[in-house]
Amino acid sequence: MKETSKNIHRGSVLGKAVQQSELSKTVIAKKAGYNRTSLYNHIKLEDLSFEILEKYGKALGYDFTQVFPEMIRYISFEDAKADYNESLTFDQLLKQRDSWRDKYYDLLEKYNRVIEEKLALNQSK
Repeated sequence: MKETSKNIHRGSVLGKAVQQSELSKTVIAKKAGYNRTSLYNHIKLEDLSFEILEKYGKALGYDFTQVFPEMIRYISFEDAKADYNESLTFDQLLKQRDSWRDKYYDLLEKYNRVIEEKLALNQSK
């Protein structure tokens, strides 16, 4: 009986990819946005979400869609062109920081406008 990708233990696949990597588990977890304990917990999960697998894939430079072709439907292509193993220069990091800061400020301003409108609406009632 052939094992389909739906029956494969996703955490085990992650664990094998981590073992094959030259990076330490701490570095992998940190690059994916987690801590080492979370990595161990994720490896234990049979139905680990594709979103989490995607983060580890970026951190490892590993394409999990080779094992889970259906994962392609769940991947966010927002940063598809980013090379996650590439080191950035200090100037590039500053530009990236400034870009995120500007996005945050824009979103904060929109949020404040919405709150002000709701308050004005409630006061007029």
